Amino acid sequence: MFLNGCSQTNNNSHSANIDTLEFQIGYPNKHSTAVEQLKSYPSPRYSANNTFIRLFNWMNPEFMGGQGQPGITESTAIKNAEAVQEELILHWNYSLVIPNSTTASKEEWVNAPGSAIHSYINLANKYPQIPLGVTTFWAQLKPIHMGYDSYYPAILRKDYADKYYIKDSSGQVTKRVLNFAAPDSFFIYDGKVQKICIENIVKHLTRPIDIINENGEEPPIALRKGLVWEDKDMIEDKNKLGIDNWHTYISVKKKHFRQLYSLQFMDSIPKLKNTAFTIYALEGGPIDRFDWHSSKETASKIKGNYYSTPDFYPRKPKNWLVRDGAWHGWEWIDSGRKLEITDGDKFFSPFVAAGWAYNPEEDMRPAQWLGLLKCLNVVGAEFFYVGYFNLKQPFTKPEDYVWQAAMPAYSQAVATHFADVFFHGNVLKDENEKPIITYPSKEKDVLVTVRKSLLKNKYIIAITVQQTSNTEGFPLQKNVEITLDGEHLLLNARRQGSVYVYDKSVSPPIFYQLDRWHQYEHPQRWRKQWITEAEVFDTASTSAETLIKSVYLKKGSLVDFTNAQSFILLNKNDWTGYYLNKRDMEHLKNPLYIMLYVRCKNAIKLNLIVERKEKTISDKEMDDWEWIIYPLEINSSTKENELIKLQSLTDGLEIDKIIITDDKVVPDLKDY
Repeated sequence: MFLNGCSQTNNNSHSANIDTLEFQIGYPNKHSTAVEQLKSYPSPRYSANNTFIRLFNWMNPEFMGGQGQPGITESTAIKNAEAVQEELILHWNYSLVIPNSTTASKEEWVNAPGSAIHSYINLANKYPQIPLGVTTFWAQLKPIHMGYDSYYPAILRKDYADKYYIKDSSGQVTKRVLNFAAPDSFFIYDGKVQKICIENIVKHLTRPIDIINENGEEPPIALRKGLVWEDKDMIEDKNKLGIDNWHTYISVKKKHFRQLYSLQFMDSIPKLKNTAFTIYALEGGPIDRFDWHSSKETASKIKGNYYSTPDFYPRKPKNWLVRDGAWHGWEWIDSGRKLEITDGDKFFSPFVAAGWAYNPEEDMRPAQWLGLLKCLNVVGAEFFYVGYFNLKQPFTKPEDYVWQAAMPAYSQAVATHFADVFFHGNVLKDENEKPIITYPSKEKDVLVTVRKSLLKNKYIIAITVQQTSNTEGFPLQKNVEITLDGEHLLLNARRQGSVYVYDKSVSPPIFYQLDRWHQYEHPQRWRKQWITEAEVFDTASTSAETLIKSVYLKKGSLVDFTNAQSFILLNKNDWTGYYLNKRDMEHLKNPLYIMLYVRCKNAIKLNLIVERKEKTISDKEMDDWEWIIYPLEINSSTKENELIKLQSLTDGLEIDKIIITDDKVVPDLKDY
């Protein structure tokens, strides 16, 4: 997806009006590499054993490794790109990616030890357990590299007879772009050329490819009917097919052409029999998009479902809601999702990018972007194609945008903690049975999305307060009222988004937050302590509905959750478990301590179980909430995640918050 236009301003200084806490430490002068930054961020905390599809990296690893930066050689950029990919697949739930199959146009390129394609194939073979994606660029094919006589793919050639291009009623060519009556042979030809590239990759792989993702910006493009309805060749073709409207005709033909192209490699390379084929911007968007019901069949089903791939590229804070030309804000998602869900497609996988200006102060900042991504998850985004565009030199420093790789992981990780409602739920419908993508509120700077379980009366609510500028004062949070299931709910909306579970299937209903530990600052500035709400556990002796308790204010139909307190209640032998990413402990110094915010009318006694070693913690009874602090030993090992279990040895033990820290100072609750 090639995007035009890029602001080029000096980023060795910064505006006096920006909040520097929204930028990396030392900005704009002190820089760390992309990998160093990612390693300095807190881990995203995915739910154990989740089945969410991994993120697809459309941020070119070589540019993330410094390609085009002063003093960075090609070999260094490739080496750094390997390190970036390893970091993303091992710690941020990304798939591996081989970007742009045309780099394998010649087998000698694949065999060249110093080439990027050789490096990526070796990396893919090193990690056969990690899903692999390959991107294809139909319009970038160079048939001449594969022994053909043309430098351009058939879809870009300008030397065919006039009848194959878009014409007016007099037969004059108005656009030298292929029309929808072009012969099948053009598209078959390009598919066979692409097949050579993919075969050159497949023959060197010792593991499968999971997804091939096509760039999708090839002609014939989606066209307004006014550009095509006078072309006599297309009129004749449309009538021959018995199609009575132009939109359907164009969509049917586009699907046909794309299938001709993709079948040349998807159906003829045996090792691709279980590979999914997806296409950028295959969606139900409101303008210049093909008919979703027809065109979705161009792509493969994934897990039995069609996943649309809209581009959510607001670029700047002011575009978070509206559309500014090619830069699509939330209203674009709202329109497309309504159509897709109505057509039976609950899930989607959007392409996302927060901006790619040379001056990062023009792009959305991390918190605003994170809040929007959480709302995408709630309306059905299972995974993201995560993009960034280096358009021309001087290229943006990767340390200025690598945070954009982290935010989708933080958001998706939250979604794995409501997997039951995600996979067995959907957005609500209005009185006309139309899907509600943007849940109504009275606040113009707030976005709310809601998903409800199809199995019980349980809701997921994502809410974020949005800004329209990086240089003006906007609230970091505000209280917002919405009406849901006959109740007026008062909720706290944060810039970084707040994701709540409201479970009315139990009595009394429980309400708790999944992402309270997320901060608004740049992730390099997030707390190094490991902090969680006790109710957001990974495993337990019994169900969440049994263990979780909530206290909140209710007056008639008004339910005020803004000061709600949720906690777990453990009776004798009940336990909860939390997976701790050991790399987070590298941010702390020994000795370590575990802090528990607890209450118990009996003398406290519980087992702390770490690395299968039990340690009994005892304390006095507590009629009110207090912090208790105990030493914690965690040995280093190759195991990435360690389960910490808390098992009560008495009745009535309530636990609200858990902190692992190297600082014994009792925290102030208002900071947590």
